[in-house]
Amino acid sequence: MDLVCRVRRKLELVFVEVKTRSSEKFGAPHEAVDYQKQRGIVQAAQEWLEMLDRNDVIARFDIIEIVHHEGDYEIRHLKNAFLAEETLHPGSLPTNLGASLKHAPPTSGCANEERFPRRDPRC
Repeated sequence: MDLVCRVRRKLELVFVEVKTRSSEKFGAPHEAVDYQKQRGIVQAAQEWLEMLDRNDVIARFDIIEIVHHEGDYEIRHLKNAFLAEETLHPGSLPTNLGASLKHAPPTSGCANEERFPRRDPRC
């Protein structure tokens, strides 16, 4: 897990995995967040939520993809890229971890993806 973010005006934490690739020749960056990686992120999130000791905080799992395209960068935000019921935290979103981990996160063009094209990473 690379980032833990708080959604403003909500009691929601977003656990974020960031994946960067120089091309998509061998697949989209989110495809590297496989079952094993998701399990590790979920376990880390569980520890974080237990440490907070607040039952009203909601958990969400996102992936940020960064792809380099001939001098340009494309950044994609996949919200709710995978789900995790097993955080065992009362505030977590009711989900189905088993079903979500068997499938890859949403692919390009999905409804929950936001695209932020960038020409230079220093922008």
